[in-house]
Amino acid sequence: MIQMTSSAAKAMTEFFQNRESSPVRISLLTGGCGIRFFGISTDARKQEDQCYQIEGYTIMVDPALMHEYGPITIDSDGFAFRLSGSGIVPPNACGTCAFGCSPTGKMRCNGICKSCETPCAKGRRMRARRKLAAAKM
Repeated sequence: MIQMTSSAAKAMTEFFQNRESSPVRISLLTGGCGIRFFGISTDARKQEDQCYQIEGYTIMVDPALMHEYGPITIDSDGFAFRLSGSGIVPPNACGTCAFGCSPTGKMRCNGICKSCETPCAKGRRMRARRKLAAAKM
């Protein structure tokens, strides 16, 4: 099953406003630290796809992906689509680290910079920017 929030439906309408409507595919991607996340893109339908009609749009997903990670929720934060499912959450980290985190490089990045116990240099910079922005509020 696929669910779409009202904010995602609004974002989808805005995306297709000056484009020809086409089917939308949900796929599983791998990010900078090996973090798995869902991607969404327009695509042509494949014979094996499971298709869902939601808010007037055709949403396609591979049946094996749906079986493994469903149900899937499509949401939007106003800037991008944020998809989640069983065991998959939208990425919220830097996504740029190619090495193990921590000063000794022995821990793999969990992808959540704000709660990492031993952040890499990128995570430390992100924390400092957040702290500075919070102090200005």
